[in-house]
Amino acid sequence: MEITNPLLNPLLERYVRETAPLLIPHINILRRVRAALNNGRAEFVAQYRALVEQEEQHPARWRTRGSELANQMTVVWADSLADHTLPDALQRGATWSAELYADGLDFADQYVLWKQYRRALLPTLLREFAAGPELALAFEALDAQERAVMGLVGVMGIVGAREQLTQGVHLRSVGRLTGGLAHAMNNTMAVIVGRAQIVEEQLTNEDLRQELRSIQRVARAGAESFRQLHQFATEHDGHAPERVDVNLIVNQVIQLTRFRWRDDAEASGISIDIVKDLDVTPQIWAQSALLRDALVELILNSVEAMPLGGIVTLRTERADDKVVILVIDQGEGMDETTRTRALEPFFTTKAVGHVGLGLATVAEIVRQLNGAMELESERGQGTTVRIALPIATGPATPTERQQARMARWASILVVDDEPQIRDVAARTFHLRGFRVVAADSGADALRVFQEKGPFEVVITDLGMPGLNGFELARALKDLHPQTIVILMTGWAAEIDPVKMRESGIDRAISKPFDVDQVVQLIGEAFAIQEKK
Repeated sequence: MEITNPLLNPLLERYVRETAPLLIPHINILRRVRAALNNGRAEFVAQYRALVEQEEQHPARWRTRGSELANQMTVVWADSLADHTLPDALQRGATWSAELYADGLDFADQYVLWKQYRRALLPTLLREFAAGPELALAFEALDAQERAVMGLVGVMGIVGAREQLTQGVHLRSVGRLTGGLAHAMNNTMAVIVGRAQIVEEQLTNEDLRQELRSIQRVARAGAESFRQLHQFATEHDGHAPERVDVNLIVNQVIQLTRFRWRDDAEASGISIDIVKDLDVTPQIWAQSALLRDALVELILNSVEAMPLGGIVTLRTERADDKVVILVIDQGEGMDETTRTRALEPFFTTKAVGHVGLGLATVAEIVRQLNGAMELESERGQGTTVRIALPIATGPATPTERQQARMARWASILVVDDEPQIRDVAARTFHLRGFRVVAADSGADALRVFQEKGPFEVVITDLGMPGLNGFELARALKDLHPQTIVILMTGWAAEIDPVKMRESGIDRAISKPFDVDQVVQLIGEAFAIQEKK
């Protein structure tokens, strides 16, 4: 399958451009692996086929295609490294990944395929490379290749989700597609960020520390992209209102719609820019998913109103007891008849088949948020939409310094059934001076809590065999109500606040997490407890 949709090119090309140089130091080893693989191809195919046939996660029809997959895997990820440049090899990998997605293998399936490839390669590696430093270099090269491959598979997953969005596929379907992808990638990114933080804490060379910070920034940015896409595809208005930073939502929406106002526009030969004019504003009470949906629709409307290109300005400001959001475009504008009907349900001037919320639904969202919406537009003069939302009232949260001071003495129990994530989290907090104990399951956590506790803080994964995070939190609160329980998951944005409270969970954090943010959350929780 050739990748022809121009929407795919910018994201894929950028990934290939930035990833190919990371494989250059390992290319000779990888080509040596390929040569050794050719000499023992029959043995490799037999082992790979056996692994695929035994894998219950794969759809049944795929478990009979082990030999075919083995040959495709070696052509794409071994032969192409010898026969093509690195960028071309990655492009070929992207094409194959897209074909697998189209044929029913999602990110998790493709991740398993790669792991089976690594396992089937083991006899070849042990035969080709001498034990010791030489074999270690081979494993290091395959680790680098794995990061590149799975990142590429993730990019193709985003690409597929974007195509579904632009074609009007129901967001629930996109949520299912991005859900497993986001969860798997967040776990991977959590390990990368955590390991980098651990090494950074122990280095004194500032140049190396800067490089490690760059790795952390890139990993967090990747995880944030997956989180935002999945959040946009799955969030609905069932969440209770919460304190919301309007400027944060505006920045998220700009990133979410970038594929439309930048990538799609460039592919059409026009230029559309978004200008931010964001004032420092207080928080508002709102359902963030609703506000995000409304602003996405306004930006997409503005882009569609500028077929020749132009500028969309997003402005925020305070006006008395309101926070005002303005979306201003340089589009075609509306005549008086269109303007007076623009907020009517089902009214549109767009072509048949247009998919969107419509200004009427945006106005309804604003009404649900106890706000007001105004529309200004003239033919040939563009359109301005003004949304005013009430400011949140209530006590301010403690300062970061106060929070950190309150949190620093805490003893922490880390609970996760994935060894790498558990180890990284425990070591990270230990290096910050906390007393840390780790547990590998909910049942183990209860045992450790009773034998070595109580602990001031428990940081637990959500999805674990036996007791899950919610059940563990309830059990811990029964034992020691003062313990602060923080849920560590790739799904933090989706957790129902009511269910969190009922389960005794005080805070939720997304993988990969930043240790300073966790310290801040612990401090906030301590501050709230002190006021009770």
